[in-house]
Amino acid sequence: MTASTFQLTINPVTSAEFLRWLKQQGCVIDPTRGKGGHVLVTRGDRRSIVPTHGSSKELGSGLVNRIKRDLGLR
Repeated sequence: MTASTFQLTINPVTSAEFLRWLKQQGCVIDPTRGKGGHVLVTRGDRRSIVPTHGSSKELGSGLVNRIKRDLGLR
């Protein structure tokens, strides 16, 4: 199998599911620090903003990976 034919399937995740997972990883969620449908998530001295634009809206895989990297989870 060549690299061009290999595809990685990532399950879509909603913001509520992702925030629940982040909390299990030891992150602190502070909804009072975000604006307009966003919350601040901290883990130690690292922080990131997570959008919460609805319970059924899915976050893109790139955004999820960026937030994980920002928080040192990757």
